[in-house]
Amino acid sequence: PYFNSFGQHKNTSDSISIYGYNKDAIIYYTLNGDEPTQHAIRYHKPFLLKDASIVKAKAYTVMDSSSTSKTIIYKKPNDWKIKLFCKYNKQYSAGSDEGIIDGVKGSLNWRAGEWQGYQSQDFEAIIDLGKKQSIQSISSHYLQDTRSWILFPTEVDYYISDNGLDFNFYGHCANTILADDYEVQVKPFLSVNSTLPSAQYIKIKAKNFGKLPDWHQGKGEDAFIFIDEIEIK
Repeated sequence: PYFNSFGQHKNTSDSISIYGYNKDAIIYYTLNGDEPTQHAIRYHKPFLLKDASIVKAKAYTVMDSSSTSKTIIYKKPNDWKIKLFCKYNKQYSAGSDEGIIDGVKGSLNWRAGEWQGYQSQDFEAIIDLGKKQSIQSISSHYLQDTRSWILFPTEVDYYISDNGLDFNFYGHCANTILADDYEVQVKPFLSVNSTLPSAQYIKIKAKNFGKLPDWHQGKGEDAFIFIDEIEIK
């Protein structure tokens, strides 16, 4: 069997369809990561999921059974909206614009598709929290893989607003990791404000490293910013 799509789903609810190549096969599935035996839930039609789940499915015939298919459903932890003022590379989209506010942090394996990648441009976005609330801290996570032209931003600035138009400065984070540090690593750029100002809108600006230096094998080419996950507390 196979699902309507593979990998990580990040919506508040998801309609899951399971298909089989053999129309005579019976499909069974589980929602807790257990192996689907013929005593599991029998699939009849698409179903809704509103909570995080590990869905596994297996098709059975009288004489044989398929391999197990798996998909992971993540429950989006917020109702935030994001507006991007930059354009990510289509190969590195994190699934959608909201892929960087879905509560799922990208791993060191950036090829898995969890990161948004921006080349030859700064990152800038505004997040709408839906209502005015106290802001204790703002952080955004970035990846550095120097060999792959992915470098930490040189600096990140945060701004807050009540109306989404007039922004006040919240905090500044400067990068402290050298570009010639070849370790693949993730770094949160965190800003904390103990006065707990209130706001509904958060603006983030991350400055791109720019051209790769002369010592780099891709010298003169434009560096990438890779971002995945923005957290606001």
